Amino acid sequence: MKHFAILALASTALVPGAALAQAAAPTPAAGQAAPAAGAAVTTGATVYDTSGGVVGTVESTDGTNAVVNTGAVKAAIPLTSLGAGAQGPVLAMTKAQLEAAAGQQQAQASADFKAKLTPGATVYGTGGAQLGTIKSVDASGVTLTTADGDAVLPVTGFGPGPQGILLGMTAAQLKAAMAGAAPSGGATAAAGATADATTATADTATAETTATTTQSAAPAKTKRKPR
Repeated sequence: MKHFAILALASTALVPGAALAQAAAPTPAAGQAAPAAGAAVTTGATVYDTSGGVVGTVESTDGTNAVVNTGAVKAAIPLTSLGAGAQGPVLAMTKAQLEAAAGQQQAQASADFKAKLTPGATVYGTGGAQLGTIKSVDASGVTLTTADGDAVLPVTGFGPGPQGILLGMTAAQLKAAMAGAAPSGGATAAAGATADATTATADTATAETTATTTQSAAPAKTKRKPR
């Protein structure tokens, strides 16, 4: 059975836990007043805390939640948790509090997902095709059994998908990587290096052969006996 180590392609394709953190409806911190309800939330709006500090920017909204980007995390905030302030939408959490809450939820979500990476679990590609099943999981990564053999991939290449466990590669990309497809430049360079090495070996052998032939062809000297 073939065994492949494929790291670079998958490791940057998908990172589990990178999904949006779903922030729970915040409660005002001690000494903070609850924001007034009825904030008009639009994409691009700046969100403030109850003290006037900037929390982040609304990246998108679906009418139920607003995705707030703090610059460090993205958190889906229920619109009912955003009040109307003099400057714009107000959240009863500071930037640091929101980032801490989102970080905890992302860490928990990542841990919950990794617990699903178990032998026998089916893995799908970004195109929706079934890629194979997990054979084992250890410090070296996830060994995926496919129709073309086994591939060892980094855990960071897997994430939750609509069908279950998702690998951040299409079936075609995985197949090409397992086939050892390399950039043409690299292949040419490797071929060139091999050709040079072969030529050098041939030249050395030729030189040694020529030297041997020359020595063999040289006339032998005859010693004369003294009279």
